[in-house]
Amino acid sequence: MAKIKENWLSILLAVVVILSMIFSALLWTNSLGYEWIANNDSEKGASQQTALQSVGDIYLPTQVILTNSDESQKLLYGQKKNLVLTLRKEMQKWQLAGFRRVARNDSSAYLNYLRNDDSIMLSYPDAMATGIFNQTFSKSIDTQKMPHINHIVIPLKGRDVVYLLDDDDFTVYRLNITQNANRSKLKKLIQNSGQRIDVDHKIVDNQPTVTYPHAIKLPVFAYQLSTQDIDNLTQNLLRSTNSSAFTVKKKGNDTTYMDGASKRLDYHRDTHTVSFNNYLGKDSTYQGASLYRHLYKRLTATGTNLDWMRFDSVNEKKQTIVFRSYVEGFPIFNEHGYGAVKLQANADGVERGQLSLFGLGIPLPIKESRVKLPPSSVVYNELRQAGKDKDITGLRIGYRWDDQNADSKVVKLEPTYYIYYHGKWVAYQTLIDDK
Repeated sequence: MAKIKENWLSILLAVVVILSMIFSALLWTNSLGYEWIANNDSEKGASQQTALQSVGDIYLPTQVILTNSDESQKLLYGQKKNLVLTLRKEMQKWQLAGFRRVARNDSSAYLNYLRNDDSIMLSYPDAMATGIFNQTFSKSIDTQKMPHINHIVIPLKGRDVVYLLDDDDFTVYRLNITQNANRSKLKKLIQNSGQRIDVDHKIVDNQPTVTYPHAIKLPVFAYQLSTQDIDNLTQNLLRSTNSSAFTVKKKGNDTTYMDGASKRLDYHRDTHTVSFNNYLGKDSTYQGASLYRHLYKRLTATGTNLDWMRFDSVNEKKQTIVFRSYVEGFPIFNEHGYGAVKLQANADGVERGQLSLFGLGIPLPIKESRVKLPPSSVVYNELRQAGKDKDITGLRIGYRWDDQNADSKVVKLEPTYYIYYHGKWVAYQTLIDDK
């Protein structure tokens, strides 16, 4: 009996050991499985982030305007889903043929296309290289015949066509959509879009301009402040593997970092802004889409948060592009350049850049009344009375980012009119008050 009991104890002990080994194996397997899933999720997140920072996303149109049958126009914003991204997805399916010019150097005809009845229009804030348009929308438009595009007009009735417009010489090209036009889906997308504002296209000083015929109310937005570390930014821009290799000089609120004789970065502590130069020693001018692609690469190299960043303006002669943060299709402005990056390619042997350590983080809830803005005509009249109308070359609605305290972790954005005055965008009230 004692022997049998001893045998059973041995058997039970063996079973316990075996079960322990099995459970340990399961724990290790699950642990490895969890790590694999976590790593895959991390990689997926990284790939999604990369997708959000792709050339096609940074260089997307920012404005969507619906023109009704009576030619009244509505600016669409505040959609639950990003309307521009949805329209891009549909347009990528199109098959196009019959590239034909239908207007040129005729501002009246051009305005008619801008106001094409029963249509949807996607607009860039400035001239977009057609090569980048092709890359964004999976098309093959002739870049020699049409080097730049400002607007994409999609009629919602009649023939299945699309019009491409270039503000520079009032050129319009028409293409036939031979497959996958799917205009019924486009109409449904527009019907379900969020807020609408009355707008009207006009030609002002030979420049197509979106005007606001009535007073409008726009929301106030709030975001968490995103701050880039100056050490990380210095590493990104100077590309040294060892920060001790930098020559560092401090003078007052300014710190200068140099990596040999070729790269220099100046950090202005009081404004949290940075300017940098890369001395290449030889000129090399970029043409067309190559400029946009090159400066996109330089943008991503800064390590700046690009979640809200979009292409805003270009000066091909000066080899310069400004990228700017946007909210609901409206640009964001700050006198120190918060939320914006200005880059200049190598036009004279030097690449240059200006940016801020401050950017936009996640959106935050805010209980603020909507801000009422006057019609564009009232703004023009006030500027005329202030004697500032002669040097105005542009008007747009944007969001003002006031001076930011580094200790404050919230960014508050309020809408107002901005005027292009003496080469920069200025809040119109600032111009009026500066008599």
